[in-house]
Amino acid sequence: MNKLLLEIGTEEIPAAYIDHILESLKKNAHDMLKEQRIGYNNISTFGTPRRLILLIEGILERQQDVSHKVKGPSAAVAFDKEGVIQKAALKFAEANQVRPEKLIIEKTDKGDYVFALKKIKGEKTELLLSEICLNLITGLSLPKSMKWGTTPMRFIRPIRWLLALYNDRIISFNWGSLTSDRVTYGHCLLTTGPLKIKNADDYFMAMIKNHVVIDPELRKEMIKNQITKKIEKVKGQECIEQTLLEEVKNLTEYPKVLLGSFDKTYLYLPVEVLTAVMVKHQKYFPVYENKNLLLPFFLVVINGNEEQYAKSIVHGNERVLKARLEDAKFFYQEDQKLTKSGLKPLDNNIEKLNNVIFQEGLGTVFDKVSRLIVLSQDIGVELGLDSETLKILKRAARLCKSDLVTEMVKEFPELQGIMGREYALLQGEAPQVALSISEQYLPRFSGDNFPTTITGSILSISDKLDNIVSCFINGMAPDGSQDPYALRRQALGIINIVLFNKLNFSINKIINLNTSLLTESKNMKKENCLIDSAINLLIKDFIFQRFRHLLLEKKYKYDMIDAVFAKRPDNILDVLTRIEALQKIYDTSEFAHTITAAARAYNLSKNSTELKIHRALLQEKEEVELYNTYLELNEAIEKLLSEQRYSDVFTSLEIMNKPIDLFFNKVLVMVEDDKIRKNRLALLKSIANLYFSVADLTKIALAKVNNTN
Repeated sequence: MNKLLLEIGTEEIPAAYIDHILESLKKNAHDMLKEQRIGYNNISTFGTPRRLILLIEGILERQQDVSHKVKGPSAAVAFDKEGVIQKAALKFAEANQVRPEKLIIEKTDKGDYVFALKKIKGEKTELLLSEICLNLITGLSLPKSMKWGTTPMRFIRPIRWLLALYNDRIISFNWGSLTSDRVTYGHCLLTTGPLKIKNADDYFMAMIKNHVVIDPELRKEMIKNQITKKIEKVKGQECIEQTLLEEVKNLTEYPKVLLGSFDKTYLYLPVEVLTAVMVKHQKYFPVYENKNLLLPFFLVVINGNEEQYAKSIVHGNERVLKARLEDAKFFYQEDQKLTKSGLKPLDNNIEKLNNVIFQEGLGTVFDKVSRLIVLSQDIGVELGLDSETLKILKRAARLCKSDLVTEMVKEFPELQGIMGREYALLQGEAPQVALSISEQYLPRFSGDNFPTTITGSILSISDKLDNIVSCFINGMAPDGSQDPYALRRQALGIINIVLFNKLNFSINKIINLNTSLLTESKNMKKENCLIDSAINLLIKDFIFQRFRHLLLEKKYKYDMIDAVFAKRPDNILDVLTRIEALQKIYDTSEFAHTITAAARAYNLSKNSTELKIHRALLQEKEEVELYNTYLELNEAIEKLLSEQRYSDVFTSLEIMNKPIDLFFNKVLVMVEDDKIRKNRLALLKSIANLYFSVADLTKIALAKVNNTN
């Protein structure tokens, strides 16, 4: 089986980029081979910080042959009236190396023309591989690239060697001053000198012998297994930071896990502070006693297997960690000086927020806090919260940004909200106030936890909405794929919190309030901002566009979504309730009947402006019965709508189907008498409005529903 092996040897590539580059390399190889008509069995990619590897197995020895259709003279010129081939056709056949009898005639827009099927024989694969290998490198999707040295070639890091083998033969190509060869290198610390490689199989054996684990997933498993053993040694609980694991697997070529320790006196610091120091800053794995408590140990992943240096490496990392923990301890104590004096540091910090710019032109974080108090109270009142809960919510909103000016958050920005919670508890705030402060930022990312308290949920919605509204007013709305302020993620956060907690409130009302608070602020520079009546609609549409994407991801049918969205809703939870009511009856035959009846009523009356129905003008028995049914249902459905009992609305609407069928069968709507015609159209328009009270049923894919009959 033919194999192509390409290795790009580099200086250290940032760990965060390696997986992306390997995906790009695999995709490029697939696309390039397809374009070149070269068949293969399998493409694999591997990588470490110092090398990117491509292996193509079962690659065919030649390109596939292709037939190319070449257009020649018109049939009238190529053949005479008796069908005898003429000189023009003979010359065309000779030029394209086909026998005259193989010429074919096909119709075109300009009449009948002669065509030749010209076969192009595939070239040997080996002759094409030099160009393919070069293009694979130049065509990589790199997060960042630059020139290194004097050559014009760009890459993420300097390329130090290139290995390219087709079976046991070198595929020669140049990259700047480098020429590909059969030479590679082992682990930079555990081996010395170049390694001469015979073929792909030899390469993989050489990597194993020379302490290079080229498969990132294998390195990850090695790290996990070693961590598990080390944790068992100190009787800890296995709780591996998955994000860190994904990163460190690409920091080494031969991972080894070492166990270090630190003074247990540091354990009085909040767990999040300790993990921020270890995970975010030092790339260490903390060791847990249980979910909320740490042991005074840490795990560090090193690049190598040098047992004789293990103790000194551990000692060095312990020394570094101690310095970082001392810093954290100092910041924590500095932030608590006012508490020890009987004062409340978070309250003291509120005025300091006047010195922190929120957004250029939109005032300070102090101004934002003032808005959050009003926004959260408005949502709380609409949701019917009791006075005590509203008081807790107001206190949480007032203190929610005070930790931004603490020493700890200045040093560790990722602890915003978390330190607010800790400092709130230390200054004697109610636990729900403290928890709400930390929950204001949830969810931070896809798959993150949602707020667990109603106050935290409302504060999170208010904070995210204010960020969105502020950016839109400030001309910083997302554009195409660009979303530097993560507004799409924040909109999705609002939607998920609403659905998770079943919060029933008007998004339009809160957006309008938010924009009013911003535009009325004395610190807002109005000349630089977008302030018009359309901005609120743009913001609402932006949020509901994210909602639409979420509903489609959750496999709700597009036509059900369109039907409900056509009603221009402004209540996120209400939208889902309507869609779920549609979903329950979507595949029933009676719903198909309802849609047909609704469509007939709508199509006849859509151009009518008359809604007043005159009882005295109802002449036929069928229209009187239909009118009476309408009156009975209208009152009942109005009550069901107010209670958001949409499934019951659809059940009630089914009662209308039979009388409206009788009406259409027995009564002529478009009669000559103007008053009677308008009265019947008014009746149908009122009925259509009733049918469409939950959703615009004309948006439902009628063919799909009819298929269930």
